[in-house]
Amino acid sequence: MSCFTDPLSAATRLAAALLAAANLLAALGPAHAGETGAAETRADALPCHEAPLCYIASHAESDPSRLVLYDLDLVDMSRGVSRLKADRAEGSGRDFGSSGWVLTGHVQVFIPEGELRADKATVQFASKRIDSMTAEGAPAEFEHVLDNGQTAHGHARAIHFNMVRNELQFDGDSWFSDGCNDITSGHIWYDIGSQRVRAESDPGDGGRVHGTIRAAAPNQCTSAASRP
Repeated sequence: MSCFTDPLSAATRLAAALLAAANLLAALGPAHAGETGAAETRADALPCHEAPLCYIASHAESDPSRLVLYDLDLVDMSRGVSRLKADRAEGSGRDFGSSGWVLTGHVQVFIPEGELRADKATVQFASKRIDSMTAEGAPAEFEHVLDNGQTAHGHARAIHFNMVRNELQFDGDSWFSDGCNDITSGHIWYDIGSQRVRAESDPGDGGRVHGTIRAAAPNQCTSAASRP
């Protein structure tokens, strides 16, 4: 089904979509278009060169107000290597300069400190870099390797990720564990850099912050904590 509303021929619509994708690639820097399997390419194999962003996709659709990419694999080189993968991505414009994008289907977000998985993610780009995102799922999940070698896990109905502050906010049925301590609450904040956690219950609903302290010594805690 075409995303164009004007009565152009199928061939003309396809040519317009390919031209829009080519223009976007040229603006962002060299990248390779490929088949769906290309989404498995390692991040360092995507040739961003001097560009802050580059991507590969299996195909694209475009009209004057939006761009849709399928089997997206995008790399942001501006803060280390951050990577987004999704079955479908729809943007509110034809570039990643300052625009909002909605990712759906097997959403994966890779950052140097960990990984986030979700059914859907809303991503805001500013100055051709990822600025913030909100991941949603049943649940959305995050994991992060700690300085002591253990693995922290968290999940919630929504996870807000502020890339500038390197901070996560878990909202709705939130749970977080560092392998030694488990916290369940309405809202949990996690500072990735300092590895600090703050939790709050929803006001007025009688909820509480629930914590579980594991009996084992910190260096004996399991790296894969069980969920509540």
